[in-house]
Amino acid sequence: MLELIQFFISCSGCKGKVTPEMYSRLSHTDIIRRMTEEFDEESGEYPLIQSSPIWKRFRSNFVEFIQVLIRQCQYSIIYDQCMIDQVISLLTGLTDSQVRAFRHTSTLAAMKMMTALVDVALNVSINRDNTQRQYEAERSKMQNRRASDRLEVLMQRRQELEENMDEVKNMLIYIFKGIFVHRYRDSQAEIRAICMQEIGVWMRRYPAMFLDDSYLKYVGWTLYDRIGDVRLQCLRALQPLYEDPALINNLELFTSRFKSRLVDMTLDKETEVAVQAVKLVSCILKHSDSVLEDKDCENIYELVYCTHRPLAQAAAEFLTLKLFEVDSHAPPTRTRKGKKRSENTPLIRDLVQFFIESELHEHATYLIDSLWDQCQMLRDWEAMLDLLLEEPGRGETAMDANEETSLIEIMVCCVRQAASGESPVGRQAGGHHSHSNTNMQTGGANAQDASGRGRGGGPAGPGSSSVSSTREARALTEERHRMTEAMITALPALLSKYGESPERATNLLAIPTYMEMELYTTGRHERHLDLLLQGVQEIVERHTDPHALLACARVYESLCLDELSIAAKCQTVRGTLLDHLVDLYRDAFLNYFNDQGEEPDQDDEFHIVAALKRINAFYSCHDLSGLDLWDSLIRIAQSGNDASGDVVAQAICCCYHALLWNLKRLQESEMDKTESNKLRRQLNLYMDICIGYLDHSHKRLASESFFSICDLLVVFSRNLCDHMPNLHPPIYVADRDLELKLTNYLEQRVFIDDDDEEEDESAKFESLHERRKQLSSFFKLVVFNMIPVRAAAPLYKYYIRSFNDFGDIMKSTLAKAREHHRVNTARMIAHCLELCYLQVEAASNNHVERGSEGIQAVKELARRLNLSFGLDLIKIRESMVALHLEGIQFCVSRAASTAASGHPPGVPSNLLFLEVVSEFSNKLLRPDKKNISEHIRRLFPNPVGAEWSSLHAYCSSLDPDAADNTSGIDGPNHTTNITLPSNSNSLSAQSNALVPTSARIGYGSRGRGKRLRDSDSSLPASDISVNPQSTSIAVKKRRVNLPNASKNLSGNVSHVTTAEANPSRSTSPVEIPPNNLDCASHHKPSMEPLSTPVHSSNQ
Repeated sequence: MLELIQFFISCSGCKGKVTPEMYSRLSHTDIIRRMTEEFDEESGEYPLIQSSPIWKRFRSNFVEFIQVLIRQCQYSIIYDQCMIDQVISLLTGLTDSQVRAFRHTSTLAAMKMMTALVDVALNVSINRDNTQRQYEAERSKMQNRRASDRLEVLMQRRQELEENMDEVKNMLIYIFKGIFVHRYRDSQAEIRAICMQEIGVWMRRYPAMFLDDSYLKYVGWTLYDRIGDVRLQCLRALQPLYEDPALINNLELFTSRFKSRLVDMTLDKETEVAVQAVKLVSCILKHSDSVLEDKDCENIYELVYCTHRPLAQAAAEFLTLKLFEVDSHAPPTRTRKGKKRSENTPLIRDLVQFFIESELHEHATYLIDSLWDQCQMLRDWEAMLDLLLEEPGRGETAMDANEETSLIEIMVCCVRQAASGESPVGRQAGGHHSHSNTNMQTGGANAQDASGRGRGGGPAGPGSSSVSSTREARALTEERHRMTEAMITALPALLSKYGESPERATNLLAIPTYMEMELYTTGRHERHLDLLLQGVQEIVERHTDPHALLACARVYESLCLDELSIAAKCQTVRGTLLDHLVDLYRDAFLNYFNDQGEEPDQDDEFHIVAALKRINAFYSCHDLSGLDLWDSLIRIAQSGNDASGDVVAQAICCCYHALLWNLKRLQESEMDKTESNKLRRQLNLYMDICIGYLDHSHKRLASESFFSICDLLVVFSRNLCDHMPNLHPPIYVADRDLELKLTNYLEQRVFIDDDDEEEDESAKFESLHERRKQLSSFFKLVVFNMIPVRAAAPLYKYYIRSFNDFGDIMKSTLAKAREHHRVNTARMIAHCLELCYLQVEAASNNHVERGSEGIQAVKELARRLNLSFGLDLIKIRESMVALHLEGIQFCVSRAASTAASGHPPGVPSNLLFLEVVSEFSNKLLRPDKKNISEHIRRLFPNPVGAEWSSLHAYCSSLDPDAADNTSGIDGPNHTTNITLPSNSNSLSAQSNALVPTSARIGYGSRGRGKRLRDSDSSLPASDISVNPQSTSIAVKKRRVNLPNASKNLSGNVSHVTTAEANPSRSTSPVEIPPNNLDCASHHKPSMEPLSTPVHSSNQ
């Protein structure tokens, strides 16, 4: 027994030894007190929280030992009222300890011991029931055939088993009341999670005893825990109970009491908890449809659109159970021609109606991705095509235009899913709704705007599938083949019927890009290919919508790939169409720019804009360099004062594509330097034209010029020389004047107040989307070092004011820029604050008041930018010193200019700026604070008087002994000192004297947090009949995390949730108020029924 006691003490990480004398003389309480005194105070580590593989094996072996111990003792030893009683007594004392290691280890041991005792109770119960049956069978025999000795043996055996059962139950009740009741609300989340995990096992294995409201209430209360993992264990404990039909009746009262909480948890901020909650509510729905109200279901319906894929799929399973179950008793329906419709037809119509009512029409791809693995109806191509092409039969209701448009969009998304097998861009495969991982965003992979201008991303369509396993790849190929067979014959009819609408045509024209083109040949579908080409050509000639034209160009791009057997035929048709479009363009050009000098009318403008839109759409996907269009296009681009802004904007886009195709031909064919020089002249001319349009009054023209400049600065950067060293390719580098024009454009066109009340929400969203793209295009140049980081300083003046709209983009830019040039980024921030200060100074006629609203706004900006540096003071040491010296230089330069003008040196007029810089002092290391203080004293040797108060305030922030977050960092003995410049003229060279990266600092000792305080209790012992008061349920706002398509700096796409766009809306759990119950209390509440609250003696 002594060894067993020592075992539990040692497993807790205590090095104390329990001697035989202590065991014989001291009680368990005294032994635990002695071991507490000998516990290692210098380390907070103990075996159960170690993460190395050896300690993980230790935990599993420790649990297995407890189970084996009870299993080996189950027939005799556990009933001797000695060993097990002493073990339970010891564990009970350890769980009341103030030492976390003792509590954690003993709680795990006690809960696992109780689980093993539950198994023992089950075995005893089975043996007792078997003995009872044998006894009844023997007793039912006739008296002359009855064996009286056997009856007596069975009776004794039954009595013995009943006594054993009572003994085991007493042990279970004692452990539950003595340990579980206190530890299920322990201050440590790991301990609470253990309790919830094990009580679920007890209820599942021994429902006769534990599946009762007096035990379920503890799980219900813990659903409100502030820690996600504990809430998750509660849901996992309940999941198998709700999945077992035999146990549902025992859960009725629990469900009625906690249904609202379970529904709320489907919106939990921890996505893993939300997923489990949705699955649990789905189990409730399977067995009792009437429990959930319509508003409960609507909250879960919306989750199919969220960006977290496991949560969306769980919601899709719920949606399928609720709305998309096939009715086997429904009578079959037929089309007007008598064709029998699929049994999935009503479900598809229900899906269309759900999609329309959800009012999220731009996110059909998210809906389909969620439902794809749940609903086989999405693969019923015949049912969808019949609904679109066949006339409704008797008793059927015809679909209206909105339903037809929605069905087409849904069908196209199904086609994409069947061909690629990929989740939509921005949907996370798992993990958290990581709002901190936001990137600059504007469009999807391979996204192009209406002009056909690519904005980054990678290839889309079937070629980009990343299916891992061979079996999945084979299934994907088969699915794509079935889809192609269905669409190849129906697509011409769909284009003929629905091609008049640009929106419908755009969606339908996406289908061919996902089809197996070789089926046109192997399946003998040449006639359908001719019809498709004819239909696409009719759409090109009929529409001027940029999206529809771009979709047509992409269809030809997919059909004309050289490796296809149908390529020659399609290329011929494409050539004929392009010749026709060029002829239309030339005629429109001559009419618009006529030699007689007549002003073009509206018809002339319409025709040239339509012609340019078609040329632009095809130029984005096809090389039109052989059609000799450059001279006329550049002439239109130069005619900004004479031509319409729409006409010039279209020409700007066409010239942009022409330059890219010329560069591509130059790279592929290794042309001579003559062609390279020609391209250089074209590039320089084009860039000069675009730069001139940055301040044009026509918004579209200025926008296209801005995008072209930013994109071409990346394409024709110095990196081009690495790919074409022999040709001296054209390089274009932005000068200081261009940098200023780009930032001025953003200040005037992007950072504006969008408060036009007459503009509808859709137009506002499109405007914001466009401005986000423009800002991302510029910051892309900063991140990839196409322009210096300092050029971005004027834009960060708007960091706070525009945080809701652009905060994620600006934060991501800071993070990425800091990866490449940390010191320059810090100087940029300092320069930004200098610009803000100069604005305040100018607004106050060079007399800035210390407490003025303007200077307070600059300080608040400094605080917010300070947060972007993070907490690793070693990593940011160089940049933080550079920022401070930049701020000091700003003040010193003003003083130097004053002295140079012949005036006596005095207090710099901008000395107040040092108070702004002091907002960053908490990120300096102690030796750096000391060195900067000495540097300040050299610059200002005699600062006496009230006018130097700002300098004194700054020096106070540099006091190494001041209470700040560097108080735990050691002094110069552990660091390398920074050599500061001796005078103001050498401040610019300070980065060369910065601390080496190998420098290290020493930290103070870590606090163990070992002692448990009265206020550390986690959960209140409240009544199950009411929800705990004053608790946040750790649930997000009732808004779905919808994809907000926007573009990453590098072309990758992620999505901004509501919490990211507006930090004030982000939700965080509010801790449930503690009830001041001492964790070490020996109070053991009785087992009241569900409706009676359990009160603590301390409440």
